[in-house]
Amino acid sequence: MQLSKLSGSVLSGLHCFLIAADQMSFTRAAEILCLTQSAVSHKIKNLEDVLDVQLFIRQHRKLVLTDEGLRLKQVLATNFGDIIHEIRDLKSSELSGDLTISVPPTFAQTWLVPRLTSFIDKYPNVRIHLRTRNDLVDFQTESYDCAIYFGNGIYPSLAVDKLLEESMFPVCSHDYALKYQLYHQPENLIHCLLLHDAAPWARAGRNDEWQFWAQHFKVILPDNGCTFDRADLAIKAAATGMGVAMARQSFVAEQLATSRLVSPFDMTVNSAHSYYVVCRKDMQTSPKIKAFKDWLLSEINM
Repeated sequence: MQLSKLSGSVLSGLHCFLIAADQMSFTRAAEILCLTQSAVSHKIKNLEDVLDVQLFIRQHRKLVLTDEGLRLKQVLATNFGDIIHEIRDLKSSELSGDLTISVPPTFAQTWLVPRLTSFIDKYPNVRIHLRTRNDLVDFQTESYDCAIYFGNGIYPSLAVDKLLEESMFPVCSHDYALKYQLYHQPENLIHCLLLHDAAPWARAGRNDEWQFWAQHFKVILPDNGCTFDRADLAIKAAATGMGVAMARQSFVAEQLATSRLVSPFDMTVNSAHSYYVVCRKDMQTSPKIKAFKDWLLSEINM
């Protein structure tokens, strides 16, 4: 292949290929890249045409890497993340340009987004690109600058700064609490419908938060429940009178203050997990990332 063919579209195709090869799915790659499935397929087909080599064997509902595709994936996985971040670092001497951040969905909705205006006011030349997801970012293959995780803080390959500790307690509507006689009687939870955040942190079990709380207070829980893939949906269901959700303080402060939700027991436990901001170790001195981390900490300490 001639060097003149190495255009921006080829680099974009290589990045798209790496994500698809890592996920072994055009559909999942499209979700990560915020593209359509057909756009991902088109980018990879163009890349195959430019390279004059087949990278995937497309089977029914299944992708298989060719030997050439496997070789290319191994090379890109080692080097592509470095290339992306080196290019970004060259452009980051001033507080301007793009800042792409991964954030858990409910934390983004209830805590981060309502505060983002103050960051934009302070750094008007920085363009925020916020993407919500519960799983961890692969900083080697995905073009994120930083991420906010809810977890145990052990991320060996990353620079980690603790942002916010969290506390947990059950919440429901006032009418639901009256119906099931929950006020000051946690033993009556056995008759209730529990509402679970099925993904409170990466690789968590669907009822891990409820079990952590129940074990701390020695409360027997019913063997039932409905699950949601976002905490805000479980909390919204609780507010409508569907059941009882396990809430984090940062998610429900406003709804408790307006009585849309109640906490029927004075039984709050500190979560075993906290919020952390993470990035690649070689990117922690980036002015944009440092400014964002400093701003987060200032908002927390207000």
